[in-house]
Amino acid sequence: MAATPEVNITLAQGVNFSQTFPKTELDGSASNLVDFTGASKIKKHPESKTSQSFTVGINTITSVVSLGMTSGETVKLKPGRHVYDIVLTSPSGVLTRMQSGSVIVTAGITT
Repeated sequence: MAATPEVNITLAQGVNFSQTFPKTELDGSASNLVDFTGASKIKKHPESKTSQSFTVGINTITSVVSLGMTSGETVKLKPGRHVYDIVLTSPSGVLTRMQSGSVIVTAGITT
């Protein structure tokens, strides 16, 4: 079983956010993501009862998973360190944690 890759990201409060992540197999080839769905959340810490969801897009041609959040959503996040993950669901219902890591939310000045 492969370990979940950790990628830390920075998110500016009060502006639109987007980030892309390529999904590859162990041999480096592009993963087949046809009919997969995805979910992703950001929390202050893993046990937190509150969270904010990212919009998850899956490009089945390029095998790239994208995360997004509008300025109206990012403005609600408190500055500081948070955590996130991306979970993909296969057509047969198998859940896989594709990515996880820290999110640094930087304070907005002009919001």
